Amino acid sequence: MKHIGLLVTLILSIGSVYPQEKFERESRIKRSEVPKKASMYVESIFPDAKKTKWYLEENLDGFANEAKVRENGTIYSIKFDTLGNLQDIEFIEKFNRLPLQIQTKVESYLQEQYDRYRVKKIQVQWIGDADLLRSVLLQENADRQHEINYEIEFSGRKHGDIQSYEALFSEEGEHLNTKKIITRNLNHLVY
Repeated sequence: MKHIGLLVTLILSIGSVYPQEKFERESRIKRSEVPKKASMYVESIFPDAKKTKWYLEENLDGFANEAKVRENGTIYSIKFDTLGNLQDIEFIEKFNRLPLQIQTKVESYLQEQYDRYRVKKIQVQWIGDADLLRSVLLQENADRQHEINYEIEFSGRKHGDIQSYEALFSEEGEHLNTKKIITRNLNHLVY
């Protein structure tokens, strides 16, 4: 019995030391292949968008539909489950445009965890009720609350090993999780 407790403790500690993994593969799809609920939601926010591009995203949890829309110089990624229910809305942001508190906490975390790092991409992630997020995007009601997270994609070197990661931080700048990005394996030589 003593050995089982030790084994469970060891497994839990290993799981907390090594980051989870992230894999995403996107394939372009036609609007007609998207749940009507999802396409109507995007059209209700961006009725004049010239080119809404739709993707089927395969990830470790299954599949999702994603719309990418450019509006006023910002590219929005609006993700839905396969039934057309909104999961989140993301948009790319520059590091120096994040709140100072977030910049400080992200830099502090990365400096503590990695010998060297390079930030590749930052996305602001909004999570909440579909109607609430529609109101936020249409700037109808800025007082309503929704969850805001920051996804930081970066390469980091630790003990001589360089990997790509995605770290998620809360609106207060607290580190929520880090996932190692799995790159796709190719069956043929690329040169």
